[in-house]
Amino acid sequence: MDRFKSIFAVGCGGAAGAILRYCVILTAGQSFFPLGTLLINIVGSFLLGMINGYFASKKKSFVFLALGSGFCGGFTTMSTFSQEVVNLLQISLPLAGMYLGATLLFGLVAGFLGLGLFKRRRGETL
Repeated sequence: MDRFKSIFAVGCGGAAGAILRYCVILTAGQSFFPLGTLLINIVGSFLLGMINGYFASKKKSFVFLALGSGFCGGFTTMSTFSQEVVNLLQISLPLAGMYLGATLLFGLVAGFLGLGLFKRRRGETL
């Protein structure tokens, strides 16, 4: 039964994350540069860092699964990011490089910042 609850938690979180991602993409609108996906992946990295930081010293729960694997997994998107890099490569190598670099750099920084919020609260350092 715990396996079913885990799957259900991830599914519910994933559905919510995917719906929010779609809303952000619609709000960001279409342009030659995929700003919506960039923002989604940076915010998602920050949120996942926070979630992992918060639950680091706690027993993992269905909430952790719903928020981490579920919501953040459904909200962020590797496949769209990859396709957008391929699309940008067909238009402009520098623009594709800028998008790729910005996503990786800012995603990592956001993840560390999110993780750091809860590490500092417990008196730990990164």
